[in-house]
Amino acid sequence: MPREPPIVLPVTLPLLGHANPWALLLAKEEGHSLSSASLLSERYALKSDEKPFVRELLSRKRNMWVFRCDQRRFAGDFVVVDMSEPRPARRWVVVLDLKLGAPLVLGGGGAGIQLTQAQQAVDALAARQGVIAPGTPYELATGDKAAILAFLRAGRHQRRPE
Repeated sequence: MPREPPIVLPVTLPLLGHANPWALLLAKEEGHSLSSASLLSERYALKSDEKPFVRELLSRKRNMWVFRCDQRRFAGDFVVVDMSEPRPARRWVVVLDLKLGAPLVLGGGGAGIQLTQAQQAVDALAARQGVIAPGTPYELATGDKAAILAFLRAGRHQRRPE
């Protein structure tokens, strides 16, 4: 039986230059065969405004690390970690789901079932040495590209919408 692919994969600017970066990651980092990796890569494909979103975020906020979520696992679109805090247990973690034309909503409202497995994605990051510590709290956020980018640019200590 083929093993389940990881719930999150790291996204980098150079990776976004490849036609199918997910197949490369699944083969190189996870040890899947190229044929299996190509089939599994559809789970991480970037749609609509997702690629411009992640490209802009990584270009403007070098302290942010972005992880793409497996779209079949209901863990959101991305997990974003602010790496500017040196202590992994205190890093700001946001699990987000992009919604075209939607305002920023914190706490997971507006995502339906798309964020029900967010904890699994965060736990998977905690298993990656040095990213975040087990039990690190996280925020849920939904909204369109502009709203989410503004939220992330403002940072952890901004005043939250009522």
